[in-house]
Amino acid sequence: MKILLLLTTAFPCGKGEEFLSAELERARGFDRILVCPCGAGAGGAPTRAVPRGAEYVPLPAVKSGRAAYLRVGARPCVLGEAFRLLRARRLTAGRLHELLFFMKNADRIFRGLRRLPLPAADEVVIYSYWFYDAAAAGALFARFLRRKGAAVRQISRAHGFDIHPERAKYGYLPMRPFLLRRVGRVYACSQDGARTLRAEFPQDAAKIKTAYLGTRDCGPGRCAREPFHVVSCSYMVPVKRLHLIAQALRQADFPVLWTHLGSGPEEGRVRALAERFPPHVRAEFLGQRRNEEILGYYKKTSVSVFLNVSASEGISVSMMEACSFGFPILATGVGGTGEIVSDGANGFLLPADFTPRMFLDALRRIRAMKEEEYRSLCARSRGIWEEKFDAAKNYDRFYGEIGR
Repeated sequence: MKILLLLTTAFPCGKGEEFLSAELERARGFDRILVCPCGAGAGGAPTRAVPRGAEYVPLPAVKSGRAAYLRVGARPCVLGEAFRLLRARRLTAGRLHELLFFMKNADRIFRGLRRLPLPAADEVVIYSYWFYDAAAAGALFARFLRRKGAAVRQISRAHGFDIHPERAKYGYLPMRPFLLRRVGRVYACSQDGARTLRAEFPQDAAKIKTAYLGTRDCGPGRCAREPFHVVSCSYMVPVKRLHLIAQALRQADFPVLWTHLGSGPEEGRVRALAERFPPHVRAEFLGQRRNEEILGYYKKTSVSVFLNVSASEGISVSMMEACSFGFPILATGVGGTGEIVSDGANGFLLPADFTPRMFLDALRRIRAMKEEEYRSLCARSRGIWEEKFDAAKNYDRFYGEIGR
């Protein structure tokens, strides 16, 4: 029997990682696929259905108080990481705390995994969806299973925050050399991410590959510029910089409706800015929606342009969904965004430090272009999705590789 143990943060409980449903629908090559959410507070009753062929297994709860810091601090791998930072003159109180907190979480997950009632298997593949603390726990669990005689492989995806240390608190992602040594293959979700990891860890470059995520095919959407309707979709957190959209639209001299799908801690700030829009600029905030509702909205609603002005990005799944409907995209050229937005072909790229004038000039350009030019943008957006981000193609290829 071959088992895949997928370590998520929350899915299928709570919120987030909605795009895993599309992946698991295409999963194959294993006799059993076990989905185990590992985030703090995860578990309990699922809030989303697990696709047929996969099973939800809650992580057994274990106590993880202050004593856990002493336990993880004595681990040779943690001591080695601390000395590595010290030798590089990068050890600070903040980074030491991040290291211990990271490994405390990894230890909690690992001790929970040891209590899982795993069936007897000829091979276990441990698949961490994020290249972070669950990946470290997976490495510890893989060693535990091997000592019991099991054949184990470990793989991990890597997205954005779990690749770029400059985005992290204290500019530090803990235990990277340890993870690269232990994990058999790391699948970055963008070429940009893969290049970053290879540059940082050239000795492990052969382990690092690119494996794009993908979205379901719901068919082309309704692209139209009358009325002029711009749409964004994201969790409302500072890195998404939705306030910059609002600040730019306050200066718009043309009629426009902005719709945002999603909620979060920045919502109050963005709504307050939108209340000061001129009469010809309107905004609607539709709140948090299930993925099926978002796709249904795209299918029935005319959209002129999809917006993403993040300060950093891997490759946004929301942009993949927008491309699948054929919506042109206006986005900041950060991270892997240039792999989904071809400037001038299916949309336009803005510099990360764009001004309101740059943003509005790009929208004016789309409004003013001839109909055949606009239709070309829409067609190319759909074409890029078909070439790169079709869930059926990408996940069949991915599971064909990891299931061998």
